[in-house]
Amino acid sequence: MNRAAPTLPAQEGGPATAWERFVSARTSDAFGAAWLALVCERHPAVRQAAVLAESADGQNYVPLAVWPAASTDMGRMGEAAQQALGGRRIAVQRVPDLPGLLHVAVPLGEGERVAGAVVVEAALEESAIQDLLRELHWGSAWLVNMFGRRELAEARKASERSLGVLETIAVALRHAHFQQALFELSNALRQRFACSRVAIGLVREAHARLAALSEAATFEKSSPMVHAYVDAMDEACDLGQVVHASSAPDADDYRAHRALMQRVGAGALISVPVTHRARTVAVVVLERENAAPFDADERRWLETFASLFSPVVVQRTDAERSSLRRLGDEARGFWAGLVGPRHLLWKAGAALAAIVLALLVWLPVPYRVAAKTVTEGEIQRVAAAPFEGYLAASLVRAGDVVRKGQPLARLDDHDLLVERAKWSSERDQYRNKLREAMAEHDLTAVRVVTAQLDEAQAQLDLAEDKLAHASVLAPYDGVVVSGDLSQQIGTPVEAGKKLFEIAPLRSYRIVLEVDERDIGQIQVGQPGDLVMSGLAGRPMPFAVARIMPVATVQDGKNFYRVEARLEHDSPLLLPGMEGVGKVEVGRRRLGWVLLHGLLDWLRISLWRWSP
Repeated sequence: MNRAAPTLPAQEGGPATAWERFVSARTSDAFGAAWLALVCERHPAVRQAAVLAESADGQNYVPLAVWPAASTDMGRMGEAAQQALGGRRIAVQRVPDLPGLLHVAVPLGEGERVAGAVVVEAALEESAIQDLLRELHWGSAWLVNMFGRRELAEARKASERSLGVLETIAVALRHAHFQQALFELSNALRQRFACSRVAIGLVREAHARLAALSEAATFEKSSPMVHAYVDAMDEACDLGQVVHASSAPDADDYRAHRALMQRVGAGALISVPVTHRARTVAVVVLERENAAPFDADERRWLETFASLFSPVVVQRTDAERSSLRRLGDEARGFWAGLVGPRHLLWKAGAALAAIVLALLVWLPVPYRVAAKTVTEGEIQRVAAAPFEGYLAASLVRAGDVVRKGQPLARLDDHDLLVERAKWSSERDQYRNKLREAMAEHDLTAVRVVTAQLDEAQAQLDLAEDKLAHASVLAPYDGVVVSGDLSQQIGTPVEAGKKLFEIAPLRSYRIVLEVDERDIGQIQVGQPGDLVMSGLAGRPMPFAVARIMPVATVQDGKNFYRVEARLEHDSPLLLPGMEGVGKVEVGRRRLGWVLLHGLLDWLRISLWRWSP
């Protein structure tokens, strides 16, 4: 119970006077005072009484009426009132210091809701209190009805206020451009509150900017009047509350608002900050030429309007931001999240990013150039067709290991055998003719037959030599690198046609195909490791032996051939095997290792497009 109750005049006159006040009461205070006087006058034992009602904010209970007059002695009835309001039941208590006095408190309300209470201090015995309780119980219906009417009136006012606020905010939503919407909104507020002028300012970074002025589509931003409005709006932002200034002598002294009133000649002025999430986003200034102040209902309407208008301001201003301003706002929000309170995840992420950036910039790591690698024989010999003929047999295929002198393929020798028999027969005939010419001492015939005999012998030797080479033999121990003639039996072959390629065993050359972007890092003598596809778990060390200055194109990229030698021969390595080789070129910063390809591409792109 609030001890600071208003002072009411003593109730004078008889019941007829109280009844007249009760019947003619037009306000809640007059009705409650008349009702309490009627009840107390009917019970002479009552010394003082009060009617408590719920405050407008619903946080506590305040005196609606007291009888016979407000005094400090009423404070001792607070315990009974609190017991009745908190327990929602009738409370009867004795006064410890004053024997014979009782405090009676009766809660007022419907259902679970308590709208108030009646507290009475009377000199009664507990046995005689039933009449007083019965009187309070039956008479409390008047007060409950009064509370219901008051709540209904408040609800009607709230409904009308909300409807008016929504209609006004709808003005700000029906325009495509927010500037035009603010202008229409200022005119609507001016008409609703009968103001001489209404100004609306938008706040950014704790500084106001005049955005709209009623009845003025355009205004000079550098004029003294605009500066006065901006100063008043900044003052309202700094205070963070509704500022009501008037020309009354006892009015609060607001320097910027006083200066604005003097400049525009206003008699009353009110500034309403529009806040969104504890941040002022706009300020509405309403001014009147007369000194009529803005009453409580008008202030409540403006506060409701500000609470509903704040998300509209935020959304419309955010939607009409430029790209540069949007980027700046995002950057400031990100920075505020890093250095401001809360946002622990952002801070942890930023710390982690700083650590990663430091590692990228300062941590040196070994850098290796990776390249596709192919093994080749140190030397390679070609087994070619010795003469024109037909393929009779293919004895080996690519991948077979052969020994020196081992037949690889055989050509058809049937025609050679026939030709050898032919020339052997002609040789014998010419020998017989030579003997006959020598017996007859015919020197001319001897010369002719001798020439024919030499020709036949040469043709016979040629046939013998071809027969000796009809089988293609391996030149040394090695492995067949290429060649598979098993599907070409009986086909003709030309003299010198490559049939097989043979590489010696355990004598290999490593060929790396290095991208042109990395070839500048490669030097002769640099070490490296090689992992073949078929021997993934066995890295083999090598050293760069030679860099070929000729590039080849593969899949739209340029590659340079780099030859290397293995430090230790491996019996498992075979010619033609593919893998990945990595050449150690030194230590580089981790960031350079990860991003140098992208940086090189950016440099080339900038150079290409630069004038």
